[in-house]
Amino acid sequence: MLYSQYIHFAAAIVSGALAYLIIMRHPRSLVHRVFAFAVFILTLESLFNGLSLGAATPDRITFWQQLRWGAAALLPVSWITFGLIFGQKDPKGQIRKWWWIILAAMVIYPALLTPIFGPFFSGQAARDSAGSLRIPLAGSGYTFTILFILGIVLVMALMERILRASRGIKRWQVKFLILGIVAYFGARIFTASLALLFHSVSLDLETLNAAALIVTGVLIMGSFVRTRVLPDEMYISPRMIQGSITITLVGLYLIVIGIIARFAAPIGSSLSFDIIAFLVFMAFLGLSVVLLSDRIRQSLKRFVSRHFQRPTYNYRNIWEAFTRRTSAIVEIHSLCNEAAKLISETIEILSVNILLKDNTGEGWRLCGSTAHSDISGTGIDRLREGLDRIAARTAGEDGLFFIQRNPPGEGPSLPEAQAQSLLDLRMRYFQPLVAGDEFLGLLAMDEKVGYGDPTTEEEDLIRTMAGQLAGGIRNIRLSDQLREAKQMETLQTFSAFFVHDLKNLSSKLSMTLQNLPQHFDNPEFREDSLRLISQSVGKINDMTSRMTLLREKVHMEPRPTDLNELVKSTLADLAGTIKSHIDTDCSPLPETAVDPEQIAKVLTNLILNANEANGNGGGIRVSTCRKDGWIVLSVSDDGCGISAEYMETSLFRPFKTTKKHGLGIGLYHSRTIVEAHHGRIEAESREGVGSTFRVFLPIGE
Repeated sequence: MLYSQYIHFAAAIVSGALAYLIIMRHPRSLVHRVFAFAVFILTLESLFNGLSLGAATPDRITFWQQLRWGAAALLPVSWITFGLIFGQKDPKGQIRKWWWIILAAMVIYPALLTPIFGPFFSGQAARDSAGSLRIPLAGSGYTFTILFILGIVLVMALMERILRASRGIKRWQVKFLILGIVAYFGARIFTASLALLFHSVSLDLETLNAAALIVTGVLIMGSFVRTRVLPDEMYISPRMIQGSITITLVGLYLIVIGIIARFAAPIGSSLSFDIIAFLVFMAFLGLSVVLLSDRIRQSLKRFVSRHFQRPTYNYRNIWEAFTRRTSAIVEIHSLCNEAAKLISETIEILSVNILLKDNTGEGWRLCGSTAHSDISGTGIDRLREGLDRIAARTAGEDGLFFIQRNPPGEGPSLPEAQAQSLLDLRMRYFQPLVAGDEFLGLLAMDEKVGYGDPTTEEEDLIRTMAGQLAGGIRNIRLSDQLREAKQMETLQTFSAFFVHDLKNLSSKLSMTLQNLPQHFDNPEFREDSLRLISQSVGKINDMTSRMTLLREKVHMEPRPTDLNELVKSTLADLAGTIKSHIDTDCSPLPETAVDPEQIAKVLTNLILNANEANGNGGGIRVSTCRKDGWIVLSVSDDGCGISAEYMETSLFRPFKTTKKHGLGIGLYHSRTIVEAHHGRIEAESREGVGSTFRVFLPIGE
């Protein structure tokens, strides 16, 4: 048995097993049944080709080849039908819509094999001067080969449109399947084109088809490993001819082969021409891979856009507008809102959102948007994992990240649920905001007006504007850090004035004490003296206790503590001083090493603040729970709430307060205590609704 026979029989086994796998995956699916039938036809072809090569006489070779081409007559109708219904929610509706194409393929190809159109072969199998086994084609065989190539081109065009129209996980699932089918039929075009040139079928070249079928079977099996069933509901453009890479390349390939056959110097043997034609075919196959590569096509589009196309936008005017509208802004929320509006107006994108990492680097917050006024609490928590994945995916990249557009060679862009959550909020395209080496956040956008993707020029423009925005955000943050450092620096000056005031109070008390022996018998003097002493002592105690929070370093004495018991004892100490009703919800917690006195100060301060925020009504809720390796202590109120601007610029900073008679030290000191325990404190508030402060303490610290 020749090695060529082994290859044909191996291809028959692989394709037969694949057909069985396809039909067993989903026996009731019309798409699976058509696909399995089309693959089974390839099995018959390989089987008959193998038997042809093992035949002892020319007439037996011709007999098996007649059976082989009889099976091949069913290839166009089966594969065209599969291409039309694949990815469609209503495959039967597609068959009804394109019935005339299917009927034509079903009638024309088998008809050319009937005696009505004459013999298919004009002679018996024989070897040519180069030793290649060939069977000459008659008129009907030659016509059949031409129509067969056209049918294959239509199948490949259908597969190309499916691949180019698919997005996200659908593309990830069908990519290997479609590439395998296209590769196999590309090999069939190569062998069929040579049959046209030499007016004969080369059985030796059919081994190439068998080898391609084995590779195709492996690729399709790989696609079935990714998905149990063939995906449906993929929109396929009805423009199957316009802009098709398949038709363009096949046409060019046949033209080049014709030129070589007509004008090249005498080659000496048909085998030499076969080799040249094969090399030309591989060159066009490589070109098709390049043209279908998303990354290469994107780079080519960017190169053409930058160097050969006239710019659509007036970059000078855009730059001037961006500078004029953002240069004087010193607050991050205002800068982000203004930048979002400018990007929306410039590129005509209705939904532009700017999401920044919070101060801890673990959460996200919406700082500017043209579509949403607020996404906080559970809303932003629901997006956190998806945003973290996008941030990791875009690390080191300079292009837009498209939900449901996969980077070449990678899996799905995002899990379905995470992608849908972002799409529901009209966030489809993401540009990282990076200043220097620091990742700040993401610029999230929806489709343009008219549901179009950004052009290559617009992607460059978005990236440039995102870079300017990131630089502005970083400058504001650096300014805030410098201002905070200056605030801490002025603390010493403030302390000096504070000590001066204490000295004044001390002088008053000293003078009163000096005069006390002389005027002790005077009731009015005694009364004034007692009032002065009482007021001075009260002022001194109040001022020193508050200033001590800033001057002294937190002294820690951690020991195993049950925070639930600490909550109960703190609330007991505050009994009678709190007007608001307090509800508690304490979940079972393990003991953790904390300084109970210091944590009690934090809890007391949060409860007193909540009570003051409530005024004469509302309630306070104190709860504890365990979450992701942290013990979480929460205090919520129904008070007036805190503005987003104050939370961004002033919360937890010294000397910043919303109280009429406050010093702005309590929350600053609370954060200092919590951070000394290697924890963090977070706040969530909405004006007119209330506030929630959460203290996160590590378990086991």
